[in-house]
Amino acid sequence: MIIVTGASGKTGSRTADLLLQDKKQVRVLGRSADHLKHFGDRGAEVMVGDQGDPDFLTKAFTGAEAAYIIIPPKYDYPQDYRTYYNTMSDAIITAIKTSGLRKVVFLSSLGAERETGTGPILGLHDAEAKLNALRRVDVAVIRAGFMMENLLVNLDTIRNRRILGDSVEPDVPILMVASRDIGDKAAEILLDRKFRGHKTIELFGDRVSYRDAAKVVGRSLDIPDLPYVRFADDDAINAMTGMGVSRTVAESFIEMSRGLNTGKLAARKLKPDSPNGSTRFGQFVDEVLKPAYNSQGLKRAA
Repeated sequence: MIIVTGASGKTGSRTADLLLQDKKQVRVLGRSADHLKHFGDRGAEVMVGDQGDPDFLTKAFTGAEAAYIIIPPKYDYPQDYRTYYNTMSDAIITAIKTSGLRKVVFLSSLGAERETGTGPILGLHDAEAKLNALRRVDVAVIRAGFMMENLLVNLDTIRNRRILGDSVEPDVPILMVASRDIGDKAAEILLDRKFRGHKTIELFGDRVSYRDAAKVVGRSLDIPDLPYVRFADDDAINAMTGMGVSRTVAESFIEMSRGLNTGKLAARKLKPDSPNGSTRFGQFVDEVLKPAYNSQGLKRAA
């Protein structure tokens, strides 16, 4: 039995799908039975509960050979975002110890080795430290780049204001990765399950600045000369809170942007010109962002 947490999310759903395609016994975890039903229809065991509950996780992990573990985001968290991550990782560690789980694949981020200045990634830094303290548990940490899907939040801004905007400097090169590549890597490790001890795997598919990203997006969407606008930090915070993000979480993301601007979210082992993810940025724009943009326009027209 292989556990997939966050199975209704972008990376977890891809991992669960690939494991089921390979005829593995899979137990999917999530917060919504409706969102997991299609996995149950394909033979997966479905468990619905709170991933911050160590008793729920212990029950879910018991009897499993391995698990893909993510910490799901909670953008409306009212307190310090690092506290949320630590609450969740404490539950994970308790469940691993109590259940006897012996192989873990954990989704982290580039920059998780840093102790300061990376916003929400500091919570992943803490989680990695707890996992590394485990004995007799094999742990493979995937340190993924900036997820390309994060750009989908810009669809309204592109359509209504004809700009691509964020709080990152325009010419800073960002190591980006598609969520499907993360799911593919997690499934690959779980299917093989030969990893021993504690290992870290860096993962990214392309190296792109926001200025260049705007050019690629503009060409794909037939919006000539789509500009990238670097939002002031306060404006970016106000935009996020307007979308339901708590102020503490929004401030945490601004700290992450500053980390990107100063090179704190860089690969340590891989060369910037040697991506190991299969999806390049232009491919993502054509295959994911453009259809989402067109679909959004069709819904509005209807």
